[in-house]
Amino acid sequence: MRRVALYVCLALVAPTGAVVAQQRDTARTDTTRRSSSAPAPDSTKTSRLAPMVVTGSRVSGVDERTPVQVDDIDRSTAPSGPAAVHQLLARLPGVNLADDQGSRLQPELDVRGFTVSPVIGQPQGVSVFLDGVRINEPDAQEVNFDLIPMDAVSHAELVRGPSAIFGKNSLAGSLLLFTDRGQRTPRLSAQLEGGPYGYRGGRVMAGGALGEVDGFLLARLADEDGWRQATGARTRMVFANVGRKRDSSDVALTVMYAKDRLSQAGSLPESYLRVDRRLNYTPGDFFEPSVWHLALRGEREVASGQLRGNVFWRRNAYEQYNGNIPPPNSDGFVRNLSAGGLIEWAWPTRIGGAATTVTVGAEYSHADVTYRFLAVQSPGVPSDSADLADLGCEIPSGLCTHVETKEDNAALYAQAIVSLTPSLSLTGALRGDYVRIPITDLLTPENGGTSTYWRASPKLGLNYRFSDDLRGYVAFNTGFRAPAALELSCADATAPCTLPFALGADPPLRPVKVYDYEAGIDLEPAPRTNLDVVGFLSDVHDDILFVQPTATTGFFQNVARTRRAGVEMSGALGLPAGLRLFGSYAYLVATYRTTVHLASALEDEPSAEPGDHFPTSPTHRGSVGVGLTRAIPRGALDAAVELRAVSGQYLRGDEANTQPQLPGYSVTDVRVSAYLPHVTVRGYVTNLFNKRYVNFGVYAQNVKGPLGGPPPADPEDAPVERFLTPGQPRLFTVSVSLER
Repeated sequence: MRRVALYVCLALVAPTGAVVAQQRDTARTDTTRRSSSAPAPDSTKTSRLAPMVVTGSRVSGVDERTPVQVDDIDRSTAPSGPAAVHQLLARLPGVNLADDQGSRLQPELDVRGFTVSPVIGQPQGVSVFLDGVRINEPDAQEVNFDLIPMDAVSHAELVRGPSAIFGKNSLAGSLLLFTDRGQRTPRLSAQLEGGPYGYRGGRVMAGGALGEVDGFLLARLADEDGWRQATGARTRMVFANVGRKRDSSDVALTVMYAKDRLSQAGSLPESYLRVDRRLNYTPGDFFEPSVWHLALRGEREVASGQLRGNVFWRRNAYEQYNGNIPPPNSDGFVRNLSAGGLIEWAWPTRIGGAATTVTVGAEYSHADVTYRFLAVQSPGVPSDSADLADLGCEIPSGLCTHVETKEDNAALYAQAIVSLTPSLSLTGALRGDYVRIPITDLLTPENGGTSTYWRASPKLGLNYRFSDDLRGYVAFNTGFRAPAALELSCADATAPCTLPFALGADPPLRPVKVYDYEAGIDLEPAPRTNLDVVGFLSDVHDDILFVQPTATTGFFQNVARTRRAGVEMSGALGLPAGLRLFGSYAYLVATYRTTVHLASALEDEPSAEPGDHFPTSPTHRGSVGVGLTRAIPRGALDAAVELRAVSGQYLRGDEANTQPQLPGYSVTDVRVSAYLPHVTVRGYVTNLFNKRYVNFGVYAQNVKGPLGGPPPADPEDAPVERFLTPGQPRLFTVSVSLER
């Protein structure tokens, strides 16, 4: 099932408005349908490569015969820049956004009841691949949305559900990103952006090809002051692709460097929120990452099949500063070094007379991660607190944690897509993973230890095409996630980590296993008109959850059984005069299936029982919108208005569902694009009616006390409050692109 609205970014606008309008009407339909996932070729030349053997992997994209739901991501539905990735994902059916950090560029997303997030320590359930390279960071498997070069992405798709081919961490799905290449027709564009709260940005893109060699370059920067106190952001990125295409081979080198600094506000006590939504409870918190990403990928005809692969090297070093109440504050330095590669061979054959595409592959990666956490008065100034020795910190440096991990990941996988009849295809796949995570405590060597995991993950499904307009599928999928190094280092309930200082080799956690059953239909009765319906049930064994008994301590633990089940629907209706209607609805129930007592700031909070709902996971999620594509003199106009809504949700710390929910809310977004010769003007408005709402909440002690009043004499006696993150007010972005 594929949400398609292929967005073509013109570098040279056609000289006549009729041609432009025809291109735009074809491209922007807000519809959902199955199609080939390969990026569109350069229309000015014919590819000299042999026809692609489409297989359904993270290197090639997903075969339309594969029994799985795939959402193609329309790049035009969000502004360019560092916020583009999560804004685009939040518009997909059933995906919900919550803001834990209070930074516009660091939200966390809920996909089928699993999380994909930049928050360190939040258990992750979605894999993200950039041209086949996994970019979940090895320290905690988190995803830094602001470091993804979305402006350079030519095609993106979210593959729903666990997958044997995509590997560990693909519990709710996998996000596949394929970047742009230089084309035969040269392109050069410069774009300026602006908006409220001090937002200003710009980018330059250039690309072209000379003979067999092609190149693409992106450089972008953005700054903003933020709408809340001390929430400014600065982002910088340079991205380049250089490749060579020959008759039977293709190779490309990717180089990227990015450096950001994001100030964070976090949640506010509800009593503060009533006074001023813009307040920052602990001003001064920031996240400052820098990343180098180098990858070489290629493909070649081998033995009547297609051989593909990549090798990569990646370095992400970041500083995370947190102001703590009571002090000391924490200053964390994490360095992720990872390298590895993948090789995959796909070839057509026949099995018992049935046309079959077989894919086999192998991959290996090594990650070297270093954690250093210090107790400080302010960044770079060690704390002189006498209590540091009790935390195991060095005096006078303030160094509390110095841990290294050297993780090895290896896997073998195979998949076969068998066309049993012209209408019926069978997909079978099997993957074997090996993960080894040794932990070395450089301050206390006896705290070291090694955890090793083996897992086989099968997949089986049927895809049936009833007619050219109707397709259906059923599938059984399995998934697997090994605990992250950070989770293994903080997994002792009898000695919770004093965050983020105490890491060591705690009792081992079991890997997460997912058993997923789903079925769906895809109906396309007319151009620009479609309906997708998918039902799924995912039973999760040994889920890993983060338990935080106090504001400054916590640990990870396994939960024997949880479940995610629901229905996802999306569709579009093409109307005359360039009008279109589109919408989606998702019903999701994420629940505990076993009795478990999870620590909470709430006094005497009971155990979560089977059937209790996960916090921060709304049951109902939906959207409805209307769009218009029309020709204008010498160009085209495209516009859409969309209303998105979610139902109520429980707060973190209320896993037993004993407290009132956060109320549901809705926001309305508007986007307008005008395409003229050599000029493109785009405008985006989020939360058009400036509605006040809350999208995240957690129970915690308010150790600062009432706003403007004295703090409690003993922080342990601080009252427990709902800490809430206010949703962003109305925000508009205007961009002007000059293209040549």
